This record gives sequence, structure tokens and C-alpha cells, in this order.
Amino acid sequence: MKYQFCIRFTNIDINSAASKAVTDCKVIFSKNGYIDYTFTVVDNAKKVRYYFMLLKELVSFYFSIKKKSIVVVQYPLLSINNIFKYFIKLAKVKKAKFYCVIHDLESLRAGGKDQEYIAREISNLNYFDCVIAHNPFMIEWLQVHSLKAKVVSLNVFDYLTNSVSVEKPRIFDRTIVFAGNLSKSTFIYNLDIIKAWKFNLYGPNYIKPVNSFSNNSKWLGEYSPENVVYKLDGNFGLIWDGDNVEKSDDILGNYLKYNNPHKFSLYIAAGLPVIAPSNSAISHFIKFHNIGLLIDNLLDLDDLPVNEYAYEIMKNNVLKIKEKVVKGEYLTSALALAESELHQTT
Repeated sequence: MKYQFCIRFTNIDINSAASKAVTDCKVIFSKNGYIDYTFTVVDNAKKVRYYFMLLKELVSFYFSIKKKSIVVVQYPLLSINNIFKYFIKLAKVKKAKFYCVIHDLESLRAGGKDQEYIAREISNLNYFDCVIAHNPFMIEWLQVHSLKAKVVSLNVFDYLTNSVSVEKPRIFDRTIVFAGNLSKSTFIYNLDIIKAWKFNLYGPNYIKPVNSFSNNSKWLGEYSPENVVYKLDGNFGLIWDGDNVEKSDDILGNYLKYNNPHKFSLYIAAGLPVIAPSNSAISHFIKFHNIGLLIDNLLDLDDLPVNEYAYEIMKNNVLKIKEKVVKGEYLTSALALAESELHQTT
């Protein structure tokens, strides 16, 4: 038997990309024969009550697991990253095997400099028999920091949509899309320094600037992760974070060297080529498949060597990747590899 386990809060932001990633994984697991076991709790639950309910759910889940089963977990497990390892140890009595799909590495996302925090997270991950990491760069970081579990590369997060065939016509007019939580991307208020491009902004927490004379950017609203994919209007999707147009954010920019941003998958699902930092992990995927452009800072945008012909090639290449992303094929392939690794363990 195969099971998936995750924890969900009922009061999560419905327009959160994180919620979309978790939900998509759940759907893909189910399609691949995994029995869903989700613990749902309100996010304002009192701590003592929360842990009591969690213990009750874990006990129930433990007795549901058949001998020699496979259990996949969506990591991180919110407030129980340091607790779930005991559940894994207990379930080993039933000869169950565990692997996880990493959404975020909290110690790395926080800057990757706190060695004690890193060691604690790696220790938790080593209780799993196998780990699905974002890409080869994250895999290398994990192994350098003493990950002993088997590891598989996801390559790209999927972004499930209702239709593969719907393709928005895109006329090359040098328009860049940026979608995400705009509160952590205040560089958007300095885009008037970019002269050769226009910007369409999407997402929560936009603050309309006072006395703004910029006419090259506009906010086009906030949509759910399911709907925004159909709303993005432009030529390229931009990956960038922080408050500076001249350099990537020290912490978030460093994280981009190892993770796959979920907004990358959003852009691909929308049929958009992608512009990303040249030192980001995803830049290698972009370059290999010729699906976008790489920059060192946002000032590079004005000098990008792109024309309508080159854009059409990139756009057509994106559509090939899109077919896989919207169907969940990347995670499905990673699941098969992880299961194969588990079957080889004794």
C-alpha cells in the first residue's frame, strides 16, 4: 500500500502559491495510487490543543498503515519537523518506508549560515529513506551538509491546470510579467529605471505609489493560483526578489541558487518564457531548453539581445515543457524513481 501524509491549515491564504504546490502534489500522489491522509487544523488553534489533535491523528494514521507500505510526506511538516522522525521510527516496526518531497528547506531559505539549524534539518531528513529535492544543486547542498538518505531530483515543480490546449496569443511587445507576493518584492516600485520594457504586476499586497511618474508598470490585480495562470498578459515571466533592481536580495537571492521557484512553473503553465538571475539554479534548465533569458541585474533588461524571431523560438520551446508541467509529469517521474530507490533498499 502507498500513503501520502500532510498537514493543512484551513485559514491559509487562498491566493498563496504555496497552497497550490501542496494541493497539486496531493492530486498527483492520488493519481499514482497513494491513499490520502491529510491532517487539517485551523491555523489559530491553541498550541496544546493542536498537539493533542496531532497526536490523535498520528495514532490513527499509524494503525491505518499496512505492513511494508510506502509513505510519502510533503516537507516541511510545518510545526512538527522535529517530531515526525519519532513517528517514522515507530512505523519502522511495520517495515514501512518513508520518503519526502521537499517544498522548502527552512535552514537554507533563512540564509544557509546557521550551522546548528542546518544540522538539525539534515538530521530530520536523514530519517527518511529517500528525499525528492528540487534539482542537482539542491542535492549537492544537501549531500555536502551530510544528507545520507537516497535522493532524487524533481527538476521542475508541476502546475496543474484544467486545459493543456488553451494558449493565449502573445504579440511580442516587450512586456514582462511579475507575479507573486508583492510585499517581499519592493523592487517593483523602482521599475521606472528600466526604459525598454513594460511590466504587468500580479499579486497581493500591492501599494499604489504616491506621486509616481512611472508609466512602464501597472498592477493588474490579485487572483487565486488556479485562475492567475489564465490572466498573465505579457511576453516573459520574471523571477526576482527583494528591494534592489541592481542586485538580487542577499537571502532570497542566495536561496534561488538552490531552489525551484514555484512561480517558474506558473509562468511555464501560462506559456511564458522566463527571465531569471544567471546564478540561479533554474537558469540551467532555462538555458538547456532555450526557454528564456538570463540576467545579473534588472538593469541588464534594457540590453537583452532579443527580437521577435528569437522570442517565437523560446515560446514554442516553452509549450513543450508546459505539456508536462500542467499534467504533473515531472513529479510523476520523480515518484517512480523514488519508489524504485525504496524497493532497492533492504
